[in-house]
Amino acid sequence: MKIISLLNIKGGVAKTVSTVNIAAELGNSGKRVLVLDLDPQSNSTKYLDCYSHDNASMYELLRGEDNNYIKDTEYEGVFIVPANIRLILAEPEILSDTRKARETRLKKWVKTIDGQFDYVLIDCPPALGMLTTNALAASEYVLVPIKIDKFALDGFQYLLSSIEEAREEFNENLKFLGAFITMDKATNINKEIKSELRDALGTKFFNQTIRDNVEVVKSTFDSIPLAYCNPNANAAKDYKALVREIESCLI
Repeated sequence: MKIISLLNIKGGVAKTVSTVNIAAELGNSGKRVLVLDLDPQSNSTKYLDCYSHDNASMYELLRGEDNNYIKDTEYEGVFIVPANIRLILAEPEILSDTRKARETRLKKWVKTIDGQFDYVLIDCPPALGMLTTNALAASEYVLVPIKIDKFALDGFQYLLSSIEEAREEFNENLKFLGAFITMDKATNINKEIKSELRDALGTKFFNQTIRDNVEVVKSTFDSIPLAYCNPNANAAKDYKALVREIESCLI
């Protein structure tokens, strides 16, 4: 079972879009995939059309309540532990609860499902708080989506340092899997930033990028992953190729 956190401390980089579409592509290829929505915005849950105020969710899981958190989705091989608005309360509650370990609650739960899935994908919040710390403590790998803009590399080194710190403090098995570009455009600045990233990251910089594509926006509004709503879209083809590249790195 491969456990991968998708993380960037910047918002708006297509982290949730990537989590859901990577999950859908893996599911389409015959893998069993569990999405853990650890972002209080609950966008992975909404994208997979699984949002509910009432169902057991990530909030209850982090509190240690005994429940069936894993929900089916409409998509082959894809399951989710959903989030809802209550997850906003989780971080301050975890910080104030001294009765049990704060950083390893998700890790302990993930151990209970070992072997049930081929992949666990964690959609992290765009911050390095206690929720993200739980994700890093539970993961084997971190995958970083990057949108190229004026501030694309702001905080990137800090993010890499935080991954290393989590490895030293909570999870000696944690590895930086790599970074990939989302919303890619054929512009000079994109080429320049990609060249800088390739020089800085070497083999940790994925060759496959995700092209900027209006079909992605339509997909999120329809709450249907690209592989199902428009498999011929450029971004759908890119996510399929990205999944192949990810899998080749994990062999």
